[in-house]
Amino acid sequence: MGILFLSFSSNNIHFLLTDCKGKIKSWTTAGKSRSKGVKRSLSLSSSEIIHFLEIKTKELSYTSLHVRIKGWGKNKKNVFKILKQSKLKFISVMDITTCPYNGCKIPRKRKL
Repeated sequence: MGILFLSFSSNNIHFLLTDCKGKIKSWTTAGKSRSKGVKRSLSLSSSEIIHFLEIKTKELSYTSLHVRIKGWGKNKKNVFKILKQSKLKFISVMDITTCPYNGCKIPRKRKL
């Protein structure tokens, strides 16, 4: 059993595979799979990465995974849909994206 961390940024997607204690076993990004620029957020590059993750989970003999999703990426739903179609089995899915309660601080008014 392992933990899969998905981190979405504005330009890239990071995949991190750890064991239950938190030790990193494997990692990859969308930019690592020879796709540059806008192509990193396409479903084709994410399907290649998920195929890579399937191979790694077989090598590490993980039968099931906990998934933790973080970030505000534009293709978050599409990547998760491809994850569900893969051969990986999930125990739990958590969204650990931080959200500010009060928003940004209002700038101070200029004193004359």
